[in-house]
Amino acid sequence: MNAMNKMKRVITVFYKCKATITFLLLIVILGCHPSKYHSGKPLITVSILPQKYFVEKIAGDKYDVNVMVPRGASHENYDPTPEQIVGLSNTVAYFRVGNIDFEKTWIQKFSENYPDLKFVNLSKKLDLIESADDNHHHGQTEPHTWMSPGNVKSMAKIIYETLVEMDMKNESFYTLNYKQFVQELDSLTELVRTKFQHSKSNSFIIYHPALTYYARDFGLIQWAIELEGKSPSVQHIRDLIDIAKREKIKAVLVQKQFDVSKAETIASEIDGIVIEIDPLNENWSKEIVDITNKLSEAFNKQSN
Repeated sequence: MNAMNKMKRVITVFYKCKATITFLLLIVILGCHPSKYHSGKPLITVSILPQKYFVEKIAGDKYDVNVMVPRGASHENYDPTPEQIVGLSNTVAYFRVGNIDFEKTWIQKFSENYPDLKFVNLSKKLDLIESADDNHHHGQTEPHTWMSPGNVKSMAKIIYETLVEMDMKNESFYTLNYKQFVQELDSLTELVRTKFQHSKSNSFIIYHPALTYYARDFGLIQWAIELEGKSPSVQHIRDLIDIAKREKIKAVLVQKQFDVSKAETIASEIDGIVIEIDPLNENWSKEIVDITNKLSEAFNKQSN
């Protein structure tokens, strides 16, 4: 038995060493190739595309912004390429969104490989929701913090303070950009409130509960098809159909990155419409406006 345990330890050490050697080789090999950033500007890395929008609003042309989860991929299951991991060696700061699965899986590994890299959690000052949906299933921190203009306002302040800390000589530049972005967020919040002000309905169904913070901020009720990342049971779908018929819900939302079949099934049963949204849209402000307009239109249909 002791011999067997020793053998297991040897194998474990071997694979750990192999992984380390592989990583070092990648640094050497990929380091021989020029970076895709040739501007000479310092590089900031973020996890998802909406964060690129936030950072560029404040940083302007002072930094290049690198996004780890590319367009069309999902932060639920994306694995970075070896080139992306090695590319973090050029990054001066990494802004993490907070609690998405990609970060839960990879941030610790990134920090171990790059102990001097500055990691900044943009959700650290937010009032987080410990729920995957509004159906009283608890146990996880709802990760889609960036879908709330109010949350983004808090994130923007952290981005601003970090940029000033790293680059004091351009403080006035960042201050002006930050104030302009805050005004944009305040105007966006007012637009959304106005759109829903006279709505007779406020409930919608969504496949993946990406609008939990948005719903909280604007007094809406979100019913999720998916529960805590798990595919819904037949009974759960039947329950949602009953709720939708009782509440006269017509809007069934689904993200571009998810299968629409279950959403279409529910929509057909309630004479509703499937609305496609993209919470990972780089043009974040436009996406918030589009979601608001689509929901407002659906709420008007629900009330008729």
